Amino acid sequence: MKNEKVKFIAIGCLSLLSLCIYLAAISVEADSNKQDLSFKAKSNTESFVVGEPIEIEFEFFNSTNNAVIIPSGGVETGSLKVFVAKQSEEFKEYFAHDWGRKRGTRKELKPNQSYGYKATLLWNGKPNVSHLSQEAAKQILKGKITTEYALPEPGVYLIKGVSYIGENATPIESEEVEVVVNEPEGDDLTVWNQIKGKRDIAILMQTGDFANSKDEDKNISEVEHIILQYPNSIYSKYLKPNLEKFKENKAKRIEFLRHAMRP
Repeated sequence: MKNEKVKFIAIGCLSLLSLCIYLAAISVEADSNKQDLSFKAKSNTESFVVGEPIEIEFEFFNSTNNAVIIPSGGVETGSLKVFVAKQSEEFKEYFAHDWGRKRGTRKELKPNQSYGYKATLLWNGKPNVSHLSQEAAKQILKGKITTEYALPEPGVYLIKGVSYIGENATPIESEEVEVVVNEPEGDDLTVWNQIKGKRDIAILMQTGDFANSKDEDKNISEVEHIILQYPNSIYSKYLKPNLEKFKENKAKRIEFLRHAMRP
C-alpha cells in the first residue's frame, strides 16, 4: 500500500514536471518569435486637423523559420488594442464604439508571410460610468482615453497597437506611429465649429454609418448642408463618400426587407 502511494506521488510529480517543461518551452518559443516577428504600424498621412479620422495600418511579418499563431481579426474582434499618447505623456487605450463585437479566431502566419489590420480613430467610445461610484468609475477609466475624441487637440501624438501571438497569447507591441494634429483654419474651422462634439456625425466620418437612427433625417440634412456649403473642407472629404455609402446600404436593407416580406 505504501509503495503504491509512493508510486502515485512519483507519477504526479513527473506529470507536473512535464507540464512545467512544456509551458516553459512554449514561453521560450513565443519570446523567440517576438524577436523575429515584426509588427509594424503606419498612418495614412502624417498630418491631420482636429476632428479628422486617422487610419492606422498594422502589419505582422513573419521572418522566422516557423509558422506563428496570430489573431485573424483586429480591433473588430478585440484582438488588437490601440493606445494613444500625446508627446511626453503616458499611453492610454482608445476604443471605438463598434470595436470588439465580432467573434475572433486564430490563424497560422507562415514564414515570409504578412498579415494586416486597419483601425480608424476619431470618436472615443469611453465606458458609461454615470451609474457608478466615483471610486468605481475611476478604476474603470484608469488607463483609458476619457475625451470625446481620440486626439482632441492640436499637438504631436504617438499611436501604437498591442496584439497577441502564439498558443499562450503572448502580448506583442507594434512600432509607434507619430502624427501631427493641427488646428483647423478657414472653412475647416467653420465646419469644425458646427460638428464639434456631435457623436453621430463623427461616427459617420469614421465608419460610414450613423450611431443613432432616431435623428437620422436631421443628421443627413445637416451633413448635406455642410457638403454643399463647404465642398472643399477637409471634413467634407469624409462626409460626402460616407453619406453616399450610408444611403446605398440603407437602400439595400430596405430592398432586402421588401423581398423578405413578400408572400
